[in-house]
Amino acid sequence: MFVAGFVKTLPIMSWLPLARSQSYTYSYTNVLYRRLAEKLRTREPPDRRSLLNNANLLLLYLDKRDGSESEIFARFGTEALVAPMRFPDLERMPLLTGNQKRKAANGLIREGRRALGKARKLLSIIAEEVSNRDNRTCLLLPPKNFGNGMDTVFDCVRDASLAGDDSGEFKNRLRAVSRLLRTQRRGNREYFVGRRGLVFRSPGKAGARHGLAPDWKSPGDHDASCVIRGRLRFGASYDPEFHYDCDILDDGDRIYPNCHGTRSVSRKRAYVNIAPNNNVR
Repeated sequence: MFVAGFVKTLPIMSWLPLARSQSYTYSYTNVLYRRLAEKLRTREPPDRRSLLNNANLLLLYLDKRDGSESEIFARFGTEALVAPMRFPDLERMPLLTGNQKRKAANGLIREGRRALGKARKLLSIIAEEVSNRDNRTCLLLPPKNFGNGMDTVFDCVRDASLAGDDSGEFKNRLRAVSRLLRTQRRGNREYFVGRRGLVFRSPGKAGARHGLAPDWKSPGDHDASCVIRGRLRFGASYDPEFHYDCDILDDGDRIYPNCHGTRSVSRKRAYVNIAPNNNVR
């Protein structure tokens, strides 16, 4: 069993059955993602700010202890907080009678509550980072355009989730990862530096920000993951107008990886706007 839901009010749930003997696969996670995206699309109100911008996305999966959870993190690990449920007895439990099935279901419910409690602690820290420290946190850096340094950020969140870290442990992990990333000081501020020497300098609060993340109304330009990742990072919602102003280096290359492709920036531009979901404007 594999469940995804918005944990503030739980208005949306998406799930897809999987036999106990089966592993998580690329095709399985893609089907589940499409189901979730379609539910989000149909529930999104005319004001596109009002659903995803006030949501938390938590994905619980049953740990099959075969390493196949890597497919889950690869598909959902950018926008959702992915958390394991560990119930090894389920593999050996007979499920023939109604009583046996109820016993297994009760065990899964207990484990789900335990996993949910652990995940909420991590989620509260992530939410604080991406909503109040968006200019300073490493959690919102755009993976494609920032480059290999983002691997350590994603591994930090993944490892904390798998280990069931408490708040203090996760904060220590996050601080350690931030210190590993390259930075550059400009004035009295330090900014993270990614691939090709791009300095990810973000504008201030509202007023200095412009342009919203992609929405569902532009299927020719963006897909569902562009929309969801433009508003959610590791399960917490962030400002859809947040972006980085990156000075374009004079290296002759003005082609940047976009959220689902590439984008060429005009020669007249001295900088490029890059959002956390890699949307290039």
